[in-house]
Amino acid sequence: MTIAERPASRTTPVPRAKRHDVLAEIAARRRADLPDLLAAPRHQAAAPRPVAERLAAPGLHLIAEVKRRSPSAGEIAVRGDDVVARARAYEAGGAAAISVLCEPHWFGGSIDDLRAVRDAVTVPVLAKDFIVDAQQLALLRDAGADLVLLLAALHPAKRLARLVADARDLGLEPLVEAHDEREVDAAIESGARLIGLNNRDLRTLKIDPERAVALRRLVPDDRLVVAESGVRDPATLAAWRALGFDAALVGEALVRSARPTTDARAFVAAGRSPADPANLAAKPFVKICGVTDSDGALAAIRAGADAVGLNLVPGTPRALELDEAVALARLVRRVAPANRRPAIVAITVDRTVDDLREIANVLEPDAIQLSGSEPVAIVEAMTHPTWKVIHLPAESLDDASSQAARIVGLARDYLAAGASRLLLDTAGGQFPGGTGRQPARALAEAVAREVPITLAGGLNAANVGAALRSIAAVGVDVASGVEAPRRDGMRPTKDPLRVALFVKRSREARLDRPNLAVRPTPIDRGLVEANDAGRWGVDRAFGGRYVPETLMAALEELERAYLALRHDPRFWSELRELLATYAGRPTALYRADAIARDTLARAAQLAKQAGRPAPPRGLRVYLKREDLAHTGAHKINNALGQALLTRRLGKSRVIAETGAGQHGVATATACALLSLPCVVYMGAEDIERQQPNVLRMRALGAEVRPVTSGSATLKDAINEAMRDWVTNVETTHYVLGSAMGPHPYPTIVRDLQRRIGDEAAAQLEAVEGRLPDVVLACVGGGSNAIGLLARFIGEPSVRLAVAEAAGDGIATGRHAAALAGGTAGILHGARSLMLQDRDGQVLEAHSLSAGLDYPGVGPQISALFAAGRLEIAAATDTEALDAMSWVARAEGILPALETAHAFAVLPRLIAGTEGSGAAWPDETLVLLGLSGRGDKDLAIFGKHVTTADR
Repeated sequence: MTIAERPASRTTPVPRAKRHDVLAEIAARRRADLPDLLAAPRHQAAAPRPVAERLAAPGLHLIAEVKRRSPSAGEIAVRGDDVVARARAYEAGGAAAISVLCEPHWFGGSIDDLRAVRDAVTVPVLAKDFIVDAQQLALLRDAGADLVLLLAALHPAKRLARLVADARDLGLEPLVEAHDEREVDAAIESGARLIGLNNRDLRTLKIDPERAVALRRLVPDDRLVVAESGVRDPATLAAWRALGFDAALVGEALVRSARPTTDARAFVAAGRSPADPANLAAKPFVKICGVTDSDGALAAIRAGADAVGLNLVPGTPRALELDEAVALARLVRRVAPANRRPAIVAITVDRTVDDLREIANVLEPDAIQLSGSEPVAIVEAMTHPTWKVIHLPAESLDDASSQAARIVGLARDYLAAGASRLLLDTAGGQFPGGTGRQPARALAEAVAREVPITLAGGLNAANVGAALRSIAAVGVDVASGVEAPRRDGMRPTKDPLRVALFVKRSREARLDRPNLAVRPTPIDRGLVEANDAGRWGVDRAFGGRYVPETLMAALEELERAYLALRHDPRFWSELRELLATYAGRPTALYRADAIARDTLARAAQLAKQAGRPAPPRGLRVYLKREDLAHTGAHKINNALGQALLTRRLGKSRVIAETGAGQHGVATATACALLSLPCVVYMGAEDIERQQPNVLRMRALGAEVRPVTSGSATLKDAINEAMRDWVTNVETTHYVLGSAMGPHPYPTIVRDLQRRIGDEAAAQLEAVEGRLPDVVLACVGGGSNAIGLLARFIGEPSVRLAVAEAAGDGIATGRHAAALAGGTAGILHGARSLMLQDRDGQVLEAHSLSAGLDYPGVGPQISALFAAGRLEIAAATDTEALDAMSWVARAEGILPALETAHAFAVLPRLIAGTEGSGAAWPDETLVLLGLSGRGDKDLAIFGKHVTTADR
C-alpha cells in the first residue's frame, strides 16, 4: 500500500487535553535539562548495530523495555532493580532489541543506564528519550544508542524530517512514534523506516487498546511498524503479528515480571509466524530478479528468497556477462544453507535453442526463464527446466474476458510443452522483458484462477501483500521494486532492507487468512463459493435461506458478523492457536499399509467378478487422523470457531444439535473453555445408542435435552434447536454442526472445517511430493466431507468421492443416502438433495450410524454431485460394522461407525464397481478422512460382533 492508495480514515480524532498536557511538561523540562546534558563528559561509542533488517525477518519481534517508573503507573520496578541484569534477561529470552528510558524526572532513567545496558547486551538498543533538540541525537549515539525515539507530536513535519535525516547521518535508526492520523502522516513523510504506533496518548496518558490497530492500515507496508503500550499478555502480540506489525515494544508487563527471561520468551514465541502445514502451503514462491552484485545475492539469501534471477539480456540495465553470472551463482551455492538455497534462474529474451543450451552448460542454472516472445516450440525443445513469461497489458481492457481466455489458452499450451513455471508481466517498455508496471488487476485475477502463475511487474513491499490477497498467484517476482536509488552510469543494486521487507510481506500476506484463494481453481465458481444469496451450484440451484421471518434478522446479523471476520487474521490466528494448543492440530497423516494391501486384494477379486480391468499395481492409503483431535473427532474445529464467533456476536448462550454426540461433546467442550452456557438437543433414539457421549456432555456442564418427536434422531434434534433459537434469538447463538442449513451456515461450517483438507494436502505433498489421486470421506450432513474435500475441488487431477449410509440397502428404501436416492428439496432452511416422497414430505432416514442418520446433505455437496464433480458409493450397516472390525484388526485403529462407511466402499471404488469406474494410475494415492474414533459405537459394535460370532 502506498500513501496515495491508503484507505480513508474512519477513526475519531482523540481530543487533546487543554489544561494538562503531560507531554508538553516533559518536553519543557527536557529543554531545561539540555545545557547540563550537553556539558556532561562524552565517550566514543562502538559502531551501531543494525536493527531494520532484524525486524524485517519473519514474524513480530520483541523490543523489551527497562524503566523504573512512569507518569501513568508510578513506581514500576522494585527498589534496587538492576536494569542491566534485567536487560540481559530480556536478551536471553530472545528480545530483538532493548529499549532504555533516558528521561530522569518522570521515568527515573538516565543516559548512564543507556550506556550500561549497551555495554552489557549484544542486541541493538533503543534510546527512549524526549528529543527536543537535534544536539541530543549525537549525545545518545555517543552513549551507545543504535535506535532513537522521535515523537511526531513534538515536532512540525519539516523539523521531524530533518531530525530523521540527522539521526541516520549519525548511524542512528529513528523510530518515529505517532498516536493519531496527522502524526502518522508526518511520520511517513519524514522518511523514517520504523514507525511506532502508540496506544497511549502521551498528552493525557490514556490508553485506547485499539488505537494502534486502527492506525496500522494507514502505514504503507514498505515501512517497519512497531506497536506500543497496553500489553498485558502474549496474546496481544499474537494478534498484532496477525495484523501486520513487525515489532512490539513491551514495558510495564516485563518490568514487573519476577521471571523476565521466561516472560520475554513467551512474548517472543507469540510473535513467531505460524508454521502449521496449512499456513505454510499458503506462502507464495518469491523470486528476487535482476541481482547484479554479491551484496544483492547475499541480501536475497538472508531474506530467504526462493530464487535469484541473473539477467543475461544484453543492453538492459541489469545485464550480466556470462562469467559474472557464473561467479554470482557460485557465491549463492557456496554461502546459502543447503536446505534454503535459492534457485538460480537465467533470464533470457528470444535466444535460440543452441544459445540456451550453452547457457545451461556454462551457468548450470536451476531454470532458464524465457522473457521474450518465444514460441511454444522453443519450450518443447528445451531439455533444461524452463520458465516462460507471458506478457499482459498494464491497462484494463474492455474485452478482458476474451483477453483472459486467450492468455489462459496460451499458458496451457506452454505448460503442456513442458514449462515448469509461468510468470505474468507487462511488456512494451524501453527494454526487452518487463516494464516495472503491474499487469491489469482484473485480467491477472482471471488468469490466475485458471492456471498457476507467478506475478511480476510493478511489485514492491508496499503493494505485494494486497496483490497476493486479490490474485491467486502461486508466486511473485520483483526487480526494480527492491532496488536502491539509482546512480548514473551504474547498474541498479538491491537495497537489503527492501529485499527483506518484500520477502516478508509476500510470505505473510496470506497467513491466518485460510479463505483466500492461493492457487488456481479452474472450475465453476458456484462449486467453490456461494453467491450473495447463499446459493451454490453451476446454476445456483442449491442453498439459500428458507426460514421463518423470526429468524431472518438473526441470520442477517450472523452473516454480517461472519463477513467481517471471514478474512480477519486476528480471529483466525486466535482460533489456530486454540486448535494447536488445546485441540491438538495439526492432526496426523498416517500411511495405512495393511489397509492398502487388503484393499488391493479385495479390489482384484471384485474386479474379476465384475469383468472389469485389474486394479492398479500399487496402492498407498493415507488416513487423515481427525480421531486424534481433542474430543475424538473433527467436530471440535467448528465448535471452537463458532464459540469464538458467539463472543463476537455478543451472545451469552449457545445451543446445538447432535446425532452421534460428537458435535454435542465438541460444543460442550468449547463452551466450557469459554464459559458459555450450553444446551444440546439430541434425539431420544440417539441418546440410547450414544450414552458415552451423553455422559461426556453432561460432565462438561452442558444440558442435554432429549427430543422425542418424529424419529427422535438428528433431523428432529435440529428442528427443536431451531425452535429454541426462534424463541431466544436475542441472547442465543445456534452452533450448527454440519455444512447445511440456511445461509450463511454452509459457508461458516465449511470454512471452519476446511483446515482438514488444507493440512492433509500439505502433509501429503511433504511425504509424496504430490496430491492424492482420490479423496474419500463419509458423508451425512457434510461437515467432515466438505472439510476434507474443499481443498481439492479445484484440482482437476484429484477425484472426489463420498460414502453414504445405505442402511438396510438402497433398494429397501431404509437408508440415509440422500445423493444416491434423494431429490432436490428444502430441508432445514436450504435447498439441497434430500429424501422425500412425491408430495415433498421428508422421508425418515435409516442408519445405525447416528452421525449419518439424516435425510439430507449440505448444499455445496449437493452442487458438486449435481455437476458431476463428486463420485458416490454407499455401505450398508453390516458392511460398515465389518469395516470397523477390519480396520481395528489391520491397523490398531478403531474408527467411528461413520468413518467405517468410507473404509467399506474403498475396495469397490478401487475395483471400479462403484464411483465413476474410471481407470486408476499404476501407483494410486488415496486420502481417506478418518473423521472420528469409534469408542462411542462400542455398544453397537459389540452386538454385531456377538451376532457374527454366533
